[in-house]
Amino acid sequence: LPVTALQILWINLAEDVLPGAALAFEKPQKDLMKRKPLKKHESLLTGEMKSIIFFASVITDFLLLGLFWLLLQGEYSLSHIQTFIFVGLGLDSLFYVFSMRNLRENIWRYNPFSNRLLLGAVALGISLLLLAVYTPSLQTLLKTIPLSLFDWVLLGGLTVIDIALIEATKWIFIKREHKV
Repeated sequence: LPVTALQILWINLAEDVLPGAALAFEKPQKDLMKRKPLKKHESLLTGEMKSIIFFASVITDFLLLGLFWLLLQGEYSLSHIQTFIFVGLGLDSLFYVFSMRNLRENIWRYNPFSNRLLLGAVALGISLLLLAVYTPSLQTLLKTIPLSLFDWVLLGGLTVIDIALIEATKWIFIKREHKV
């Protein structure tokens, strides 16, 4: 398995909950009052929004699954690969939230760091991820091992690629919306 059940639980509790809760305190978007009101039975999530969220999940999952398969072909131990995938999922959960703050604008059109509560939640999430990888008792519980600097650089690059692909997907839907 690419990750263990406890690693998935850790990501859900430590990396997803805090940033998600911080988004509840997001300031309203500038054009909110200029938008047409939703119809009575209309979903809050439009088809475009669902597509962006779906593509974000699929992109991440396929990148990490492909990486898992590639690493299995090499000389890495299973615990190293699982730690790598675990951290990849955690970093993705912590950083793609900056892209998901606004599905109607690309990240370069707004300040992704303006929500201080979100910044604190992400910082705490990173701290918890580091604890999971480098604290002996948590290493035993979560079956993680320390990662090298090269591993972290590679994971950072994958996170940037994932955010760029999410932003490209958003850009396509935003351009399509403005043509209509």
